[in-house]
Amino acid sequence: AASNGATASASSSYPNGGYAPSGANDGDRRGLNWGSGGGWNDATRDVYPDYLEIDFGSLRTMTEVRVFTLQDNFKNPQEPTPNMTATVYGIIDFDVQYWNPDGSGQWLTVPGGSIAGNDRVMRVITFPALTTSKFRIIVNAARNSFSRIIEVEAYNCP
Repeated sequence: AASNGATASASSSYPNGGYAPSGANDGDRRGLNWGSGGGWNDATRDVYPDYLEIDFGSLRTMTEVRVFTLQDNFKNPQEPTPNMTATVYGIIDFDVQYWNPDGSGQWLTVPGGSIAGNDRVMRVITFPALTTSKFRIIVNAARNSFSRIIEVEAYNCP
C-alpha cells in the first residue's frame, strides 16, 4: 500500500480525476469513495489490455496477491469476501505479473496468475515466494466497457 511506500501507475485513467491509479493502492478494499478516489478506472472504453502497476521502490518478496474489483452495489459497498460476486462492473480476464529482477527487463506471469471468467469481487492468487520490485494486473476483458480495480494487495505469507 501507499502507506508502505508503494506507488501506483496505469495504462490510462478515466479523465475526470476521480479514478486515479493511487485509488487502488490506498488500503480501501470496499471502494467507499468510488468516483472520488476510491479505485482505478481506465480511460479506454472497450479497448484491452489495460494495466495497473504497483512499484514497491525496492525488492520485496511476495507469495500472494489479492485483486478487488468494483462491487455490483458500489453505492453501498460491503467488506469483500472470496464468494462475493461481481457480475455488473467487474474485471473478467486478467493476469498478475511481476517484474523479473534478473536484469532481463521482462514481465512474467506469477504461477496461477492467469485468471479467466472471473465473477468475483475478491480474487486471491497464491504462489511460491518470488522477489520483485513491482507487479501489475493486466486486464484483458471487463464487464460494462471499462477496467475497474478497487484495490490490489501483495503479501509475503509463510
